[in-house]
Amino acid sequence: MSELTKILREEGEALQPELVAWRRAFHREPELKMDTPRTEARVVRYLKEIGIDEIRSGIGGHGVAALIHGALPGPCLALRSDMDGLPLTEETGLPYASVNGAMHACGHDFHMAAVLGAAALIFRHRDKLRGTVKLIFQPYEEGDGGAKQMIADGVLEDPKVDAILGFHNGCHLNSPYRAGDVLLTPKPSSANIFAYRAVFRGEGGHVCLSRTRVNPLYAAAAAVTRIKELADAHPDAISAVTVFQGGIRNNIIPEECVIEGSIRSFDRAEHRRLREETAAILTAAAEKQGAALTLEPTIDVMSTENDPALFRRFAAVTEDVYPESGWTLLDPVSFIGEDFARYADLIPGFYFYLCARPEGATYPLHSPKFVLDESVLHKASVLFASFALKWCED
Repeated sequence: MSELTKILREEGEALQPELVAWRRAFHREPELKMDTPRTEARVVRYLKEIGIDEIRSGIGGHGVAALIHGALPGPCLALRSDMDGLPLTEETGLPYASVNGAMHACGHDFHMAAVLGAAALIFRHRDKLRGTVKLIFQPYEEGDGGAKQMIADGVLEDPKVDAILGFHNGCHLNSPYRAGDVLLTPKPSSANIFAYRAVFRGEGGHVCLSRTRVNPLYAAAAAVTRIKELADAHPDAISAVTVFQGGIRNNIIPEECVIEGSIRSFDRAEHRRLREETAAILTAAAEKQGAALTLEPTIDVMSTENDPALFRRFAAVTEDVYPESGWTLLDPVSFIGEDFARYADLIPGFYFYLCARPEGATYPLHSPKFVLDESVLHKASVLFASFALKWCED
């Protein structure tokens, strides 16, 4: 372990109280989707308090990017955090719980605090930094909107980003992982996701006319049954219908029925086949009943492909920084989606997990009772900072 590594570990642990304070401040005031102005302002304020003054806000709406320039020449590495919460009413009973009807039930507050901690550590040691670190704080990860808009607004340019890192707390992961475990995989770290909304339109009227009218419920029901059969034939993927809405009472044939669903897989070729077969099922079901069909995608994001060289380098850095625990192979990978994939499709990217599930915790991500273990926050900050300061070493 190098002297710099020892210092980063010590400084990271000393920074822990401030990391917790930042995380709790974000937690008290979550915001949704692209509407994150207070979170944006808080991120900017904390960056300025760290000493960073080259900050661009309002990227793609309320996104933030900040630059730390090293004293030595080199490439540009981006560290990305998501910012948005979820439309849930918190039920944790924590003293810093949200009271505004939204909740950080996925840990994005944890992610923001970790990247801010990394920024503080890197800024202190910028005399040893080769190149530039770009800190990216992105709204609307939940739903695949933020990365697209920030990329379109030039977040990967000026300076051009050469590689990007992201991470997620590992609270959604099952045993045997424990809080503080660093979880890495050279394989895709998130799934391909295609979500859709299908509207079947028929001819409404009195139920007595059911033999002569087009009932869109029958078309939708037939489609759902076939989609379940398709899912059963692809055990390594997920194809599920999660919304079925139609009708208002027993004696009225409705005008329309809406279903929504999601397709998730890790193999991109299989993913394309599932999309095509699902569309064919929906179309055939509508045609057989004489209903009209409108099919629109609501989410379409590919898997996060981890760059092999970044994986090897990050694994080596993790072993150097935490030789007593090292890293653990993430296997299997959860079928979660992550629009970090939009960055990793354009430039080399790597995405890791830090387990932050409290001992005995039973509530998963996206639960109103979701909690995480704040005591491991500094590990994410130290890993990010260590990688930034070491990745260009021979």
